[in-house]
Amino acid sequence: MPDSHAPHLHSCQFRFYGGLNDFLPAEKRYQASAFRFSGTPGLRDSIQAQRVPHVEVALVLVNGQPQSAEYQLQPEDQIAVYPRFQHLQPESSKQWHPPPPEPPRFILDVHLGKLCRHLRMLGFDTRWGNDYEDPFIIDTALAEQRIVLTRDLGILKQARLPWGYFVRAIEPTRQITEITDYFTLADFWQPLTRCINCNGMLARVSKDDILEQLPPGTRRSYDNFYQCHDCRQLFWRGAHYIGLMAKLSGLQEKL
Repeated sequence: MPDSHAPHLHSCQFRFYGGLNDFLPAEKRYQASAFRFSGTPGLRDSIQAQRVPHVEVALVLVNGQPQSAEYQLQPEDQIAVYPRFQHLQPESSKQWHPPPPEPPRFILDVHLGKLCRHLRMLGFDTRWGNDYEDPFIIDTALAEQRIVLTRDLGILKQARLPWGYFVRAIEPTRQITEITDYFTLADFWQPLTRCINCNGMLARVSKDDILEQLPPGTRRSYDNFYQCHDCRQLFWRGAHYIGLMAKLSGLQEKL
């Protein structure tokens, strides 16, 4: 006998586009699929119930019309969910998130220490610590207008977080390539302007002034040096820098 107290379930159709399919089970990718619900849940919660973080959503069409995150689902709705596209500009009243700061500033979770160093090498203001916990990351992102980069979906599902991205790649060089592509960072590169260790600003320093601090091989091979204003670490355009820039320059040509 049917349970008279069971909630009546409605159904609507969702289709996710682009990289948002990465979060879906294989059988639901790149096609419309039914979503069952009771009551009138909000659009943001309904999307995140399907494992898609709201911070990667740029535009949602419900029955062909743009809708905000607060829209409440109705039976038989046809919903198309789009990720961030470089040239996609939804009307301001239906944008899911305000534009991120330019140049972008970042805060990274504990799993992305090497990506942090790559971002700093390219000149981006990037915060990272191996003791950062989720509440600190979220509060700092809000207070300092930073984009959260993470391998933890839970952080990105916080409703108050305006900007964030789930890093798909595991290998650090692939990660920086992925982030450069997604956020079109090549326009903002300023290599060797930030310390990769502490995020402080770098300044040119005379080789003669730091000669005694340099290993013999470095003295012979390099003439241009930079020093961190905060921690006093020295930097130069060594093999690691040259290799990373060569890979990223190839990416820049494709963008």
